[in-house]
Amino acid sequence: MTAGILYHERLNFLVRGPALPAVLLIVIAIVYAGWSGDRWRDARAASLETFEAEQLEALDTWRSDLRDIESGQAEPSPYSANPMGISFPAVLPPASLGDFAVGHADLHPASGLISTWRNLSSIFGRYQFDNPSTLAASSFDVALVVVLLLPVLMIAVSFDVLAGERRRGALAMVLSTPVPLTRLVWTRLLFRNGLLWLAAVLAMAALVVVNDAGGDRYLRFALWLTVSLVYGLFWLAVIAFCIARFRSATNTAAAMVSLWLVLALAIPASIATVAEAAYPTPSRLAFLSDVREAQGETNRNLAKLTEGFLMDHPELSVGDEAVPSYYRAAFLSNQAARENTRPILDAYEAARAGRAQTLRLAQYLSPSIIAQRLLVTAAGADLDRQHRFQAQAREALDRLAEAIGPAVVSRNRLPLTEFDTLEPFAFEDRTSAAIAADAAAPVVFLLVLSLLVGMLAHRRLSAAVLDD
Repeated sequence: MTAGILYHERLNFLVRGPALPAVLLIVIAIVYAGWSGDRWRDARAASLETFEAEQLEALDTWRSDLRDIESGQAEPSPYSANPMGISFPAVLPPASLGDFAVGHADLHPASGLISTWRNLSSIFGRYQFDNPSTLAASSFDVALVVVLLLPVLMIAVSFDVLAGERRRGALAMVLSTPVPLTRLVWTRLLFRNGLLWLAAVLAMAALVVVNDAGGDRYLRFALWLTVSLVYGLFWLAVIAFCIARFRSATNTAAAMVSLWLVLALAIPASIATVAEAAYPTPSRLAFLSDVREAQGETNRNLAKLTEGFLMDHPELSVGDEAVPSYYRAAFLSNQAARENTRPILDAYEAARAGRAQTLRLAQYLSPSIIAQRLLVTAAGADLDRQHRFQAQAREALDRLAEAIGPAVVSRNRLPLTEFDTLEPFAFEDRTSAAIAADAAAPVVFLLVLSLLVGMLAHRRLSAAVLDD
């Protein structure tokens, strides 16, 4: 019986239906999104590699100057090998699956300079307070195709599963055959959407191989594929329910599209607005104003601050008085700026944590939010990864200031042995296992929801036999 249904579907759906255009469209969209993402990832990686190489070359020159001075091969000067010249590059490389989703990666800095010439407002060139709840749907990437386009195409190929028989008044004749209505509907749905998803999975698998960047790419793709298929299962169940609930193809399509608009667009936008209102971010102007005020106050009281610093470090000897005082002034003013702006940063982190918690809870209101968040996280383009990078860079700046501060204020050079103990910045990313563990609960919820909706659709289809 199933073979007969499939034979009929091949003749009608593949030849006269929207299958081929839909399959072609999804393949083209995924391939284009993957190509675009690969270009973006390669350009970002090349830019970061150039930035890192330039900064490390400058740091190596600084070290060579210090080595020559200590060995007596070069005449020391007040400006050469000054500790304030130490700067380490901080870069956030694209994740191994970064070509699948751009997400927030395009909105936040991917590089910074760990240098005591900088404070928290200038470590990344400019400091941003951004909304951590907004879904990154502005970039055309593979995540956008999966979350928004695939459900629309599923609706396009499925809304008329029973419409033809009902329009011709032939459904009663179909029901008189040994083929149950539930089997007819599920077989047609699985066949039509199976073709669509098979094309999508093959296209994504091809991108994984062609754009291979090493690392844990295949582990991340396994999570990506799991989330995508469970998300597709949910929409299959929703489509089946709408087919069972509405008799005409027009009403069925309208109901499906309405659900898509609510779940994929309206609810995410509403949640972002509510989260922003509940947890407003601090003012950037207030942040910059506090930075300038702290720096100005430090410059006015430089002598007093220097005296206090040296009293706190009695082991320090007085260094070369020929070293310009602006080195010391810059260090102390930036240190004061870091201390004075801690409350604003703490308030920002509290607001960000509140919004993130709101979104973690509110994601269960819309499967589209679950899919978007998990896919972007699997691709390494999530906002949490950006904030971990910024937090680690700030911690690295604090460690550098603590290490070289005594030498800068006392106008001494940092010994080469102490310099060699300084660790360059290296971003510590989460493992794919940790990402998968955090994704387990939302994926299970989405799977259970899909099964429940599918069971309801099956019951309504069974009851539809009596109605027709």
